[in-house]
Amino acid sequence: MNFHYKNMVKKISSENGILVNYMDISLFIGKIIINIDTSNFKIKRDCKFCQQDFTINFLSEDEIQKLNSYKSMKKQIEWIAGRFLVKNMVKEFFGCGCYIELPDICISYKNEGAPFLEQFEPLSLSISHSGDYVAAALCKNSKNIGLDIEKSDYIPSQSFMRIVFTDRELENINSTVKLNDMDIDAIYSHEVMRRWTIKEAFLKYIEKGFNEKLKSLEILDNRLFYNNKEVVDISISTFNIDQNYLLSIIYG
Repeated sequence: MNFHYKNMVKKISSENGILVNYMDISLFIGKIIINIDTSNFKIKRDCKFCQQDFTINFLSEDEIQKLNSYKSMKKQIEWIAGRFLVKNMVKEFFGCGCYIELPDICISYKNEGAPFLEQFEPLSLSISHSGDYVAAALCKNSKNIGLDIEKSDYIPSQSFMRIVFTDRELENINSTVKLNDMDIDAIYSHEVMRRWTIKEAFLKYIEKGFNEKLKSLEILDNRLFYNNKEVVDISISTFNIDQNYLLSIIYG
């Protein structure tokens, strides 16, 4: 396993045939990217990368070409950070039994955008990034898996709330928050983003992403309904990441 990778990655789970890791994107930039000015990368555009711009060889030539098709450096950084994380996770998952080199591990996409590993199709894969972090999950035994990470230390706008949640959900969120005597704003933000990450994770779990209507999925307390039918036989977990982010994972 690569030294840089081991020092950048943090683990959430490595049990039950599931591996969930996340990584600070700024650490990735500092250790892996050279020869490129990545300061203010969130607003820069039209950067062209080559193999010599990385301290580690982990991208194929086709991936370099794909990387350079993106205009936004923010998109480029998130894309390559996700690939670096996933490819090293594959090596970690299989240990010494994985002889394939990092550039040869191929991440492709299904028709509706769900990622998969061409050489390891029994593995389910989910990737997410938000703000400072990229996260990924691998699951064996052909189980589906969905993961989402989001910044959680702010109160979403009302327009966001109306797009994402049904009236029943909004009432349920308000009822849940009122039961607490603590910081109402913090609790409200946490509860909204907890449900939002679960929604996104579930849409990835069913391999639909944003091709499915957000309001087709409702989260009422800790129960999940899809097209008005309760979803059972799945596992849902939410984790705090550095107090400012939430990560939710669904598998079954």
